[in-house]
Formats: sequence, C-alpha cells, structure tokens
Amino acid sequence: MTKEKILTYACRYTDFYKEKFSGFSDNCNWLDLPIVSKSEILHAGISIISNLYYKEFYNNNLMNDYTSGTTGECLEIYTTRAEEVAKLLSLWKYRKKYYGINTSDKFCYFYTYHSNVQDSNWDYNERSLGISKEYLLQEHLEEIYLKIYQFNPKWLLLQPSIAMILSRYIFEFGVDIIPSLQYIELTGEFFTAEQKKFISSAFEVPVASQYGSNEIGTIAYECPCGNMHIMENNVHVDIMPVKEKDKTDYTNGKYGHLIITAKNNKVMPFVRYDIGDIGRLRNVNCNCGHDTPIIELYGARKDDMIQLKGGGQLSANVFRKIFRQVMNVIDGTIFQYQVIQKNIDDFLIMLATDEDKICVENAIYFFLNQTILKHAKLKFEFYMYIIPDKKIGKHRFFVNEKV
Repeated sequence: MTKEKILTYACRYTDFYKEKFSGFSDNCNWLDLPIVSKSEILHAGISIISNLYYKEFYNNNLMNDYTSGTTGECLEIYTTRAEEVAKLLSLWKYRKKYYGINTSDKFCYFYTYHSNVQDSNWDYNERSLGISKEYLLQEHLEEIYLKIYQFNPKWLLLQPSIAMILSRYIFEFGVDIIPSLQYIELTGEFFTAEQKKFISSAFEVPVASQYGSNEIGTIAYECPCGNMHIMENNVHVDIMPVKEKDKTDYTNGKYGHLIITAKNNKVMPFVRYDIGDIGRLRNVNCNCGHDTPIIELYGARKDDMIQLKGGGQLSANVFRKIFRQVMNVIDGTIFQYQVIQKNIDDFLIMLATDEDKICVENAIYFFLNQTILKHAKLKFEFYMYIIPDKKIGKHRFFVNEKV
C-alpha cells in the first residue's frame, strides 16, 4: 500500500490514529502530520490494534514479538504471518540478487530470548542454528565456533559486536574458517568501516548491513557498492530536521530524525513513527542498479546525548570521532569500546584492544582535550571482549547513566 492508503486505513480502523490525526484532512500536506513516538504506541493499549483484528487478538491468533528495549521501553508487536512474509520479500530479493543467498540456505544467528527454547543454549532446526547470547562468554567461544563450523552454514546473521568477537577468535587462535560460508549480514547495532573490514578479512567473505527493527521490518539494505538502499516496498521514510527552523526543508540532505511509515503492518499500523535514529536521505546513481534513495545513518541515536554542565547536551558521536582519531595514531587496534557517562564530566571507558593500555589512555586524553569535554575525568577498564548487554541483546557504544 502507499503511505496515503496506510494513513487512511489507520485512521479508519484504529482508535489511536483516529484521535492522533483528527483535524487533518485527506488532502493535507503529509509532512504536516504529527509524529508518533514509541512511548505513545507503548501506552496506547488495544487502541493501536486495527479493530478488523480484534477477534484474532482476543483469541490469541496473532503473532507477537518484542522490540529489544534499547531505549528503555520494550514494545510488544502484533502481526500476522502473511504480514511477516510481506515485510521480508524485498530483503530476500536483494539477498539473492547481491549475494546469492536463498531462503533455503542454512544460516546461524544469536538470539536474546526464544519462547520455544526451554533451558537450552541452542536452537536447532534443519535450516538454522540459533545460539543464546546468554551463553556467549569467553570460556564458551571454542564450543560455539565448533558448533557453527560443524553446522556448515552458508551465511551468518550477526550483531556487529558478536561478529567482532568471533572474528578475533579466528585471528587470535588460528582456527580454520568455515568452508561453507559465503556471506555475513550485520544488523541491530552501529559499526565502523574498520570493523566491517576486520570481520570480512577474518571470515574471507563479503559483509553487508541490514537496517531495520522488529516493529517495522527492513528499512534499508546494503548493496555491493556500499550503499544502504531504502526498501520502498516495505517502508516510506521521512526526515524531520533536528532544528525546528529547518522544518520546511526536508530534502536538503541534512541529518535529522528518521520518521518511518510501514507499508505492511495492518494489524498494528506504524504511521509517521519516530524510530529513534538519526540519518539523512540521498539520491545517487548507484552502479548496483537499484534506483531507490539511500540512507546514511549518523552513528548515534537521537537519545545518545552527553549531559553537560548548565543543562546543555552534546551528541555522543564526539566519542566516535575521538576513537577514530586514536586508531589513526596507535600501532594496535581498538576492537570494541563503550562509553558510560556516570556523572557530569565523569565517564567510564570500556575497551577491548591489543594496544598498550597506557598508550591508548594517553591518546584518548590527547584528542579529548581538543573537544568541549577537555575537563572530563575518565576511568578506563580493559576487557578481552565486550559482550552485548544481556537484557537487550545489543551492544550500545554509549550509555548515559546520568539521565
């Protein structure tokens, strides 16, 4: 469906959107419509469910899933199997076109929680092998990698932090790469170009990124040219500028809040939905032949803000820039990092690196002193691996405990 048809449907069949968009006519400017927040949907109850599906809802005939809870709010999502298939059609089309991956190909993945897996660290079936993130500890890496190796997958679906852990295991222990493996797909977390190159080098296969969410499905997918193309059959994407004064200019190529309208969610519609990420849209003539706009993510969510004295805020992306600069001047590698703001001007820096610790600390302080955070106090902790957060199943590069 088009975004306009989705809007008409949502306003007709859900009480939430009927009230949210009341006062807006059918011919109003799309960009003048209100933005829907995750918190609003979280607290909407059954009013967000289409009344055409009330019977299935009350009879427990709908599929349900949950968002990861990265923002601190875990949202329950309802859908049908047909909708789930529709959300994946474009993704499977381009997996096959770009990387030769079919629905029947064996793959491995890591899961946070499976209701069908009772007291087990593994979820086997003929086509897939799932591994519990709870089991992802340093002492289990040998067993985990051996299980994946023996399963003979054609591809892996991984969070970047987990892919980095497995890649380091390959390099540092000199184990054989998986002979059947042809492709790795990264999803769920932001990552750097250096990390992507490291993962591809370790497994000796192409690596691509898929950007999406549990509630929406795939939003964009990376072609072999390195561009993230919007899956226009599944979503419509708007940009809401960060600054209110730029509101009338949505096509200026500047970074802003990503506002998503899902085209395949009729049970629980998402219209003008603020997904919580920052990015920009660009039209490019891509050599892959896919002519949809591309999306460039900022690398930090809109909530990844450092609290400053006096109530001001600064994007946590400043730390990404610092670590990029540090990587350019040290001999070793920073494989993973996490920054936790404990208080104003008080940060914990967690690192997984093969470089001398004092050298890394001095380099971070050097580049930090060139920013507005030059008076900050840093505490460093060094780890072999930084494991994804057990609660949300993801690795967040910045956590603000001051908020």
